[in-house]
Amino acid sequence: MCILDKSVEIFYIFYMTQQAELIKEIDKLPSKYIGKVLNYVEYLRQRAQEKNADDIDAYKAMAADTEREREAGEWCNAYFGPAHSKPI
Repeated sequence: MCILDKSVEIFYIFYMTQQAELIKEIDKLPSKYIGKVLNYVEYLRQRAQEKNADDIDAYKAMAADTEREREAGEWCNAYFGPAHSKPI
């Protein structure tokens, strides 16, 4: 598994956890505010999704640069140790 795949997996877990907490907090609001808050949350989600699409394109471009990827792998291995030696 490449580092980008693992990062996406970690972000997704974090996002889902945060989403569950957000829903719990929204449910505590007076009913007259819930619709407005949910609309605003959806607006923020859409903006984040657009930004994430741009970020993914940038990550793909970086990953296509094999020299940069090799250097990044060497740096990670030097800093953290070989990825295959430790479970994540």
